[in-house]
Amino acid sequence: MFLEKSVCPKPCLRGLGVLVLILLIAMGAGCSSRTPESDKLYSSGEGSTDAVMEKGASLQPEEPSPSPSPAVVPKPIVRASYTAADREVVLRYAEKGEGDPANLEPALKLLQRAEQLSSAERTMEDYLVLAAHYWFKGDMNQVVQYANQGIMLKSDNPRVKAYMFIYLGYTYEEKSPTTARSYFNQAAQLDPGFYKGHFESGRVLFLNKKYSEAQAPLEAAFKSNPESADVYGKLGQMFYGMDRYEEAAEALEKALGMSPETHWIHLLLGDTYFYGLKKREEGGRHYQQAVSKEGSNPEAHFGLAFYYRYKSEYKKAAEHLQKAINLDHKNPKYQRELKDVNAEKMEIAKGTKRYRQAIEKNPKDPSPVTQLGRFYQRWGKFEQAEEQFKKAVELAAIVKIAKEAVVDPESGKTIEPAVMEPSRVPEYANHLGWFYLSDKKYALAEKAFKAALKVDPKYTESWFGLGKVYESMKLYDPAASHYAETVALDPKHEEAQARLDDLKKSNKLTQVGEVIKTREIKKRKKSVMKVRK
Repeated sequence: MFLEKSVCPKPCLRGLGVLVLILLIAMGAGCSSRTPESDKLYSSGEGSTDAVMEKGASLQPEEPSPSPSPAVVPKPIVRASYTAADREVVLRYAEKGEGDPANLEPALKLLQRAEQLSSAERTMEDYLVLAAHYWFKGDMNQVVQYANQGIMLKSDNPRVKAYMFIYLGYTYEEKSPTTARSYFNQAAQLDPGFYKGHFESGRVLFLNKKYSEAQAPLEAAFKSNPESADVYGKLGQMFYGMDRYEEAAEALEKALGMSPETHWIHLLLGDTYFYGLKKREEGGRHYQQAVSKEGSNPEAHFGLAFYYRYKSEYKKAAEHLQKAINLDHKNPKYQRELKDVNAEKMEIAKGTKRYRQAIEKNPKDPSPVTQLGRFYQRWGKFEQAEEQFKKAVELAAIVKIAKEAVVDPESGKTIEPAVMEPSRVPEYANHLGWFYLSDKKYALAEKAFKAALKVDPKYTESWFGLGKVYESMKLYDPAASHYAETVALDPKHEEAQARLDDLKKSNKLTQVGEVIKTREIKKRKKSVMKVRK
């Protein structure tokens, strides 16, 4: 029964097929007016294909084209053009940033244009002005991005590309000084005549206390740009770090001549004169200049405070330390220094009172006077210390005059005169000489040591002191001669022998061999005379 119902004659099948076809056509027509949700996501925004058709975006051309459409040819990339003047503006901006007011306005116009251009339209100069701008703003990520993009472009100006590597070096300096130096070295290789790559490489080495390695790139920077205050300033800073204070002062004075209003050069000169050359008044003058040029710099106030502390002007020292604290309250050294100043003020007052009382008990004794001098020296009060040491020498030179021998009338015996007190000048003049030597006042030290030897020609410590004076003055032959004399007088003087041996090995001597032979001959003659006697 069921089989019979499922079988359909051929004419029936034909009719059914036509009906199905009609239905399918009708369904297709009905669906054309609906757009699925997925299609809406990529539509023109009008919501349906019909809307697109209504606006004339026909899927088929109104008239069939006899030939296929030609391929679309992309337009050539047109990069922004830079005149020589524009490029100079960018390079000046990269060098000085907002510190060059005369150049700032044209630089900002170029910066604004660079920001509006697409990456395809930018030149290396565009990327440089962008990298420099974000470096001054402190956005390191942007600096890296723009500098890396700029490096990929071609440029006929090596200076522009060198600056790209310099800015990349800046961004890596804190994390990896070695990486930073590699970028700075690449800048120097790209443009050997440009001081900046050499300078930054030397600066990084200097900051990492590799002073001997820093010297070559800094001197290369100097040769590239002998008129740069920055180069002279960094050379001065390097020489200061190497304890070459005369060279440091010379370089910094040249920097100051080129840039007299720059506060940090005054500050470095203050340190060089005050700490290095021991010319404290000169150092104080530069600290005062640093404060006057940049009153908002805490280090300038700190330097000036230290100068006033040395002068025992504690009130002024405290005032400048408080200014430094107000400007940078996070730096603990200013608080520590203020605490030390207040403590020193009390200790100096107590110590001075104690030694003064000892001096009053015996005003003719040079010993307590010398002790007061040493007390001042320990506290860094060199002017007060010098005054006491000189006074002690004067007291030591006073010799008691003995009475003549007399005959006792009762016993008839001769009473011998009291033994004359020998002058103590050598001891105290020697103190004064070593004080001057420690304070790098070589001419005064020489005079003091010679005063001691005038009274006692065999005072070995003064012979040795003169040797140290001459060696400090780079007068190596007389230095060796005085060391040799010290050893001749005291063969167990190990330090004098060690200094003499070092000078012999240094190839700094010219005639000391003859001097030493003379000393040895004299020594042998003395021995022969003793044997004969």
